[in-house]
Amino acid sequence: MDQNNQRVVFVSCMLICLLINFNIVVPQVEARAFFVFGDSLVDNGNNNYLATTARADSYPYGIDYPTHRATGRFSNGLNMPDLISI
Repeated sequence: MDQNNQRVVFVSCMLICLLINFNIVVPQVEARAFFVFGDSLVDNGNNNYLATTARADSYPYGIDYPTHRATGRFSNGLNMPDLISI
């Protein structure tokens, strides 16, 4: 690329960054739903409605929740998607 084309590309990128920064191009919209697709780091399961002996509705599950009670999730507290959605 010659000097003139580089200058045009640079100025165009700067203009786009400024427009996005001042919310001219991208309007702010509050999210109405939060979906997470992932592995066991974001999905800690819930088997309260299954007929099984492997349940998560007793101690120590839930000890780090605000209520300090088991919730049926195989986690002792909030995971990252829970914290993002608060």
